[in-house]
Amino acid sequence: MFSKRLKELRESRNMYQKELAYELNVTVQTISGWEIDRTTPDYETLIKIANFFNVSIDFLLGNEENATKLKIKLNEKAVLKKLLVKNNYMKENEELTDKEIERLMDFIKINKDYIKSK
Repeated sequence: MFSKRLKELRESRNMYQKELAYELNVTVQTISGWEIDRTTPDYETLIKIANFFNVSIDFLLGNEENATKLKIKLNEKAVLKKLLVKNNYMKENEELTDKEIERLMDFIKINKDYIKSK
């Protein structure tokens, strides 16, 4: 399960294995080994990975409840980014921070509730 989650998280940030390896101070071969389930990181590295992606170790190791919440969040992020790029509010290669996404989603919800109330 870890291998699949790691790859999903890396790809959700449009990162190459090389970039993640640099961030975690490991080799590309190490990242590759983790993603094909040949090896697993030690506990300290697992903490680094969880912190880097802002997820729990529980999620990395397979907790399905947290996985569903993250998949919804990643999907919202992708849809939001496509909308912003399409309307020329941001460029394809730009990334939104989690805080920016949260603020935009709050803004959308507030406006949606306002429109419903009319």
